[in-house]
Amino acid sequence: MKSERICVICGKEYLPKDKEQQCCSPECARVKSQRTQRKYYPCHHCGQLFWKPNAFRMKYCSRECQSAARPKKEKPAATIYKRVCAWCGEEFETTIPHKIYCNSECSYNGQLKRMREQWAETYVPRTYTCKECGTEFTTECGDKHSVFCCQYCAERYKKRQQHATERHKQYVREAKKRREKLLTENYVENVTYEAVYERDKGICQICGLPVHPIKGIDNNWDGTIDHIEPVSLGGKHAMSNCQLTHRICNALKQQQSETYTIDWPQKVQENNYWRIKFEQYKHLMET
Repeated sequence: MKSERICVICGKEYLPKDKEQQCCSPECARVKSQRTQRKYYPCHHCGQLFWKPNAFRMKYCSRECQSAARPKKEKPAATIYKRVCAWCGEEFETTIPHKIYCNSECSYNGQLKRMREQWAETYVPRTYTCKECGTEFTTECGDKHSVFCCQYCAERYKKRQQHATERHKQYVREAKKRREKLLTENYVENVTYEAVYERDKGICQICGLPVHPIKGIDNNWDGTIDHIEPVSLGGKHAMSNCQLTHRICNALKQQQSETYTIDWPQKVQENNYWRIKFEQYKHLMET
């Protein structure tokens, strides 16, 4: 009596017809015949035979088996650290032990501050002469100006350059014609500088400082007639609407109709430009 055998291909039990039969069916026999022509290798994980051009170097039949056979390491639970942001001061939690900023924005600002502090330690101050007012000044770390002592001097220089253009000169000529036309339309009586100077006792009605008695001795601090209510706003050209002022005070007033005053000791603290102008006034009055 013939005993049952196990198919070398599919692993099923079958009853052989002869003693040399190793497969249960012609299909398995065909597979066995193909396998005898190629050398197959068993997968170290699933045990299935597989063939590839470089199978003799491989241990697994697929990446799935390779991943499944790889020993899985259990990751330890991450340690949570509580920190206070070095920039904004807000509390935050993190798994990174050396992290000191809560987000990228705070990190950027903090690193920028640190770099500026390092720059300040190695910064060497330099001395320049202001291109506008001529004052010597020493630069500080982070100062954007190299030829001007302050932002106001930079703006004054730019404005003076614009005033030198032919376009601005044409604008001034047209503005002068418009002002003369307004003075003619709003004329009430003849107003002389000497009469206004005598009435106001030589005191600027805007800043309260004396006006130099000599007319035209200085362009900035020269005495001039100012209309209390600007002519462009309907003011009349009459003694009652005129006052004595410094030319520089009149320019700062512009076209304001309300009561306008200037405290020069306080204004010189704004920037270096006004300080130099006020020192020129004091020198002018001493001579």
